[in-house]
Amino acid sequence: MSLTLFRAARWIVIAAGAIAYPVLAHYSAATSAATTLPSLGVAVSLAPSLAILLWLTWRSPRRPAMLLLCAVVGGLLWGFWGMLERNFSWVYFLQHAGTYAMLAAVFGVTLGRGRQALCTRFAEAIHGSLAADEIRYSRQVTLAWTLFLLAISLVSSVLFFFAGIEAWSIFANFLSFPLILLMFVVEYGIRLRKLPQQKNHSIMDGVLAFWKTQTAARPGTSPDLR
Repeated sequence: MSLTLFRAARWIVIAAGAIAYPVLAHYSAATSAATTLPSLGVAVSLAPSLAILLWLTWRSPRRPAMLLLCAVVGGLLWGFWGMLERNFSWVYFLQHAGTYAMLAAVFGVTLGRGRQALCTRFAEAIHGSLAADEIRYSRQVTLAWTLFLLAISLVSSVLFFFAGIEAWSIFANFLSFPLILLMFVVEYGIRLRKLPQQKNHSIMDGVLAFWKTQTAARPGTSPDLR
């Protein structure tokens, strides 16, 4: 029972964070708080990167070296805090547009000749061996995700440079993730029409396959997807 409660509490915390972070990011970047509370903007904008650094430090077999890296990062933040307060909106932008551009590259490079498309890998994690039409379709889906993620990165860049921080923040903090969910739904509907034999597999199967693939690529985890 205690393990179940712990898992439930963990998901509640994750959900609360997923809701609170974009609201706080928008407040710190696109309201009067951007000038009255610049330290809040720096803290919120850097929070994801610092959280990843701490997580990697905790999981790393070379923890002393990672702790030294954390100390160096802390020193740099201390020394450049004033500059970050004046430019933290760039941290937000680079994280958002850069992350989606990087994801587009992750999908796109697997479309090279002789390489297995990333969505094909996801499909094999769920279904095992794939038929020729399934391989062809999963490759097309990989291309679709590549273009979709690249489009989000480009729209983010256009809004940031030409539409102002408020319009950019609304897109980055409140629209990007719903657009990803919509992409999953649209792809699932198309897949049911093109590959009706996969109707017993839900949208969450694809999401979980994606999560397992990312987990397998992290240090200290098993690469076995099946």
